[in-house]
Amino acid sequence: MLLDNINSKLDEILAIHQNLPTWIPLSRKYAEECGYKTIDGLRKWCYNNLPPEKFEKFGKNWYVHVSVIHHVKRKLV
Repeated sequence: MLLDNINSKLDEILAIHQNLPTWIPLSRKYAEECGYKTIDGLRKWCYNNLPPEKFEKFGKNWYVHVSVIHHVKRKLV
């Protein structure tokens, strides 16, 4: 009974983890949260400072991989 409860909780955690996004899109709101006035400023910083495989363009939008999101420079406003 106890092991079944633990297994069901672990299955829930695994399902949540698998549904988390792996790529974060650069948006105006995210750029403003980082202290940039435009997406271009944040995009240029990411292009110059992040590994190319962790900063990619899919379609017409740029995305940052979640594994390097902590490296994204946040300006103090």
